[in-house]
Amino acid sequence: MMYARFFMTFLVALCMAANTAGVAYGEQGERKVGGQVAENAGAPVVQNVLRERAVTRESGLPESHEDTAEKNFLDYVPAAALVALLVGVGIPIYRRWEKKHKDRLQEKRYRSSLHEELCWIRMPGLPGGIESIQVNLDDDTFVQLRFSESSSEGEPSMSDDLLKQRNELSAERLPHEIIQRAFTSNRRLLLVLGDPGAGKTTLLQYYALCALDQKRYRKLGFTKPPKVFYLPLRELTNHGSTLPENLSQHAKKWYQQDIDSRIIDKWLQNETVTSLVLLDGLDEISDTVKRQEACKWIDRILTGFQHVHIVVTSRRTGYGREDALKPQVVLTSDHKRASVQDFSREQQELFLKNWFNAAFLREERPDNVDEKIWKEQQLAKAKNRSDRIIAVLKEEKHKALRQLAAVPMILQLMALLWKNNEFLPGSRMELYHSVLNYMLELRDKQKEIDSQLSAERARKVLAPVALWMQEELKQDEADKQLMQKQMQQWLDTLVDRQYVPPTADDFCDHLVLRAGLLAKIGESRYVFRHKSFREYLASIELVKKTLRSTCYIDTLISSFGDPWWNEPMRFFIAQTDAVQFDCFMDKLVASVGEEEFSPDKMPLLYTLIEEAPQKKVQALSERLLAEATTASCQRVILDCLNAIGQPIALETLQSFVNLKRAKNSSVASRAEEVMLALLPAAGVTSSSGSAADAHSENSGSYRNRFEQYAEYIRIPGGSFRYSVTGGIENVSELRVARYPVTNKRYRAFISYLQSRKPEDEALNKFYRKVLGEIARDHTWDSGFSDYYHKGSKDLAGLFRSKLDEDRKFGGDDHPVVGVTWYAAKGYCLWLSLLESEGRERQLYRLPTDLEWEFAAAGEEGRNYPWGNEEPTPQRANFNENIGATTPVENYPEGATPEGLYDMAGNVWEWTNSWYDEVKKESFSLRGGSWLNLSANLSCSARIFVNPVSRNYGFGFRVVRPSHLL
Repeated sequence: MMYARFFMTFLVALCMAANTAGVAYGEQGERKVGGQVAENAGAPVVQNVLRERAVTRESGLPESHEDTAEKNFLDYVPAAALVALLVGVGIPIYRRWEKKHKDRLQEKRYRSSLHEELCWIRMPGLPGGIESIQVNLDDDTFVQLRFSESSSEGEPSMSDDLLKQRNELSAERLPHEIIQRAFTSNRRLLLVLGDPGAGKTTLLQYYALCALDQKRYRKLGFTKPPKVFYLPLRELTNHGSTLPENLSQHAKKWYQQDIDSRIIDKWLQNETVTSLVLLDGLDEISDTVKRQEACKWIDRILTGFQHVHIVVTSRRTGYGREDALKPQVVLTSDHKRASVQDFSREQQELFLKNWFNAAFLREERPDNVDEKIWKEQQLAKAKNRSDRIIAVLKEEKHKALRQLAAVPMILQLMALLWKNNEFLPGSRMELYHSVLNYMLELRDKQKEIDSQLSAERARKVLAPVALWMQEELKQDEADKQLMQKQMQQWLDTLVDRQYVPPTADDFCDHLVLRAGLLAKIGESRYVFRHKSFREYLASIELVKKTLRSTCYIDTLISSFGDPWWNEPMRFFIAQTDAVQFDCFMDKLVASVGEEEFSPDKMPLLYTLIEEAPQKKVQALSERLLAEATTASCQRVILDCLNAIGQPIALETLQSFVNLKRAKNSSVASRAEEVMLALLPAAGVTSSSGSAADAHSENSGSYRNRFEQYAEYIRIPGGSFRYSVTGGIENVSELRVARYPVTNKRYRAFISYLQSRKPEDEALNKFYRKVLGEIARDHTWDSGFSDYYHKGSKDLAGLFRSKLDEDRKFGGDDHPVVGVTWYAAKGYCLWLSLLESEGRERQLYRLPTDLEWEFAAAGEEGRNYPWGNEEPTPQRANFNENIGATTPVENYPEGATPEGLYDMAGNVWEWTNSWYDEVKKESFSLRGGSWLNLSANLSCSARIFVNPVSRNYGFGFRVVRPSHLL
């Protein structure tokens, strides 16, 4: 405004000068026209002065000396023209300056609103003053997330140059590294996938704040401060509208700023400044078709705005192919994809320390306490509280809680409950139940404030409304009037002679202002602050509906695998009893026809089984024995019985085998495997004396009783063209493990190393002695000596998988990952010594690179283990179709003709060969992993890494030479 006043003053001065000049001209001009005042006098002021001069002459008064002055330029320029010139030039300049000034002010206000909106982690229901914790790396409130990084859709397969980077495509990254690597060359799109509560929105907030900060924008790889824009994709209702139009609507709705879309378009089109557009929650567009349209909309943005860089977030289940009958939800533009990983143990502890510090420092300080002393006291309280919850989570009995605590949002809810009540729930369901009780009622009770509705009554209103949004609206926000109308009908059911509930309007105000469960969008809409709270409430109503009629379960089954229903289904199953569970499982497996059950659905199925509080196998058992049951249905039932793990199923399985009901050899083998897996739970042990005593129906295979009956498949010897040398190579017959080593089997190895049983002590000592000899003699390689001596005092700790407790990778039947080449060798050595009672070291070993390729490709030289057809999500776990490893038995369509599973995808497998026999620096890995593109699943694909690498994409498979049987 100071500049505006200066400019106006300058214009006024110019006009006054022009007026003065016009007076002089008027006097000269009047003599020329015989005393008439010129009609084109420049301004009213000039006209007035001329009239006054004319009156002076008529009165006989002497004229000014200017009358006789020498003519100059002004004698020939009319005063009006001069003023018009000054005004015509000055006003447009001023207007242009004013417009630019207004644009700058408008952009400044937008940036300020954006900063204010995004600089807080808004966690609903936190006690006064803590519901917003500032995201600021300077004070470590924000804990850096970890990412796995995979190739984009358009990125080529790995070349030798990429391989030399130690398999960087699957390395862990931090937020600033991910965005720097994403925005390289001509690529301007980053897709971030993550589970519910993983911190995707918080990540976008962090990116926005860094970009808005003059000191931190370079951290993201920008050379100049970028323009920043944020848009929740659930607000994208019209895919024909432009990005500027949507940003304009969002600014009006959330920031009460009326910014013309043309101005935003101008900001985005600026060639000198990069724009960073943050698009949150692709998965919150519930309809698959509309979600794919949103992907096309994003692709068009990149085409239309050449200086725009985009980050998109989505739940993992909202991206990719959901169903063969539905369109594939993918971004076709060149992009980098990254997945948010769970908090590690160290991250959990750092988060808790930071959270409690922030929480206690935001409490109100008493007036009579010195600020410095008060701060020291609060930090001491915070340390005490965080140390105690960390200690509780470390207890062995709380392993399940530690896995829950790996999810940032869940961990924050735990911190809230611990701060107020020093209470930790035993399950995810209990956690949400407890937090909602606190939000809806207990917090007000602690402050002696009367709640409008008890938590119990509030659920009776909110649950049907949440399910209405789930089933009918299919979105997390609703029109204010529609939501209040839905609420009012349920509030009316609470009326009795002793109680009158609040109106829907008052109840909504309470949910926004006090409970923090809802948020207002402008004046006309409501949204649940966090999607998972609405999903939890919807599940409460689902349970009620299925209790009224089991037919309603059919509705759930029809939605099984639909990402929009995954979380409500998880919450639902966690509230069922044994009868409901039995009914649900029966209807689910009945829906499996002749087609194979999609592997994409298996992780959800395993999760439902794991989280069900009560389980019953009656319906599954009856359907398994039914003659009409298809092979694919039999397979799913066997997988379910294995996951449930109840010994009562053994009788059914035995009948299934005796009656020869298996529709194919794969199903028969699986039935045998499930039986053997259930034997220990039934207290049954085998009396077999050797590894070869437990035979399978499959000719040439055997089950190793020393390895929880792991099955080994006979691969006859032969010759084939080896991709590494290009020549024909001969391979001897050997037995190859049907699957990679699983977590369950690897944990038995770790438990043995920790065993203090007298019967294990002698072999344990001998095992350590042998390892010492191998380290001393460099039998494996020269690096093992240093590796061994650093951890020889704790072999279990040295060899343990770093992802043993990770909820995504730690499932019993998932392949073990996060183990070094040395650990894989150690497992094989342990198996050999265990079976031979210390006499043999090479009964079991890793396959050579040559052996592995021969087992995968066969004599005919298949491109892929199953044949020459390209990989599909039904054949293998790759390209983050699932987002983590899967149980080893999930992909029967991808097995080799001999019956080897997971030779492509899921995990890279260590081999016993150098990648380069001359340099001998690193060992070869084969098979590709859940992270990699299809080209890396070919039988010839190989990579190399250092033997101490412990990546979440590296596992191993064991072989046994046939001549040693």
